[in-house]
Amino acid sequence: MTRPFLLILFLLWTLPGLTQIVGDRVNKYAAKNSIDTFLVYSFPCSGSISFDSCQYAEPHYLIWRQNGGFFFKRFDYCHTYLTLPLDTANPLTFYLNNIKIIDKEQIRQPSYYEIKKNKTTVDTLMVTSTVDHSCYHKFQLSFATKTKYKYADTYALDFKTFDNGKKNIYYNYNQRTKFKALIDLTIVLINKLEKENKFHDE
Repeated sequence: MTRPFLLILFLLWTLPGLTQIVGDRVNKYAAKNSIDTFLVYSFPCSGSISFDSCQYAEPHYLIWRQNGGFFFKRFDYCHTYLTLPLDTANPLTFYLNNIKIIDKEQIRQPSYYEIKKNKTTVDTLMVTSTVDHSCYHKFQLSFATKTKYKYADTYALDFKTFDNGKKNIYYNYNQRTKFKALIDLTIVLINKLEKENKFHDE
């Protein structure tokens, strides 16, 4: 019983470093190839453990613009994959076209209003829900020397209704953001490339 428990503790302690290894490889690739306009997408989950050594760290997907073209590359803990060309309708183009809006948007935590009546007053309270373990859509957005990060917690993004039947007042807002559209475009592209078996080792 002690040995599996210690193994789990060891993995939880080392996983953030393993994820950083993949991220560092992406950044080194971008620097080596003089890429300054790009985004990196990953989907980390807190509290999850994979016993597949190549899945210790989540895959990172690099999309960049260079010399008038757009390109895509997958990195995971074990492999770097061949570069794929993209057409102009891609997540990076969408981000560049909506950069001012997306940079300001934040996915809001699930919330509802609760009205409490006292003898002489009526109070309106906002109740908000969060979780410790969740998955995140993570974007690294790099342009020359300026790097930004944007996150969307899937719990907050997909949460519709509380256990008491109250509706999440921010659900529709979250779903209509340009940031959510960027997430959807990125996931659709990755799923399409996986379905077409486009990922091959260098």
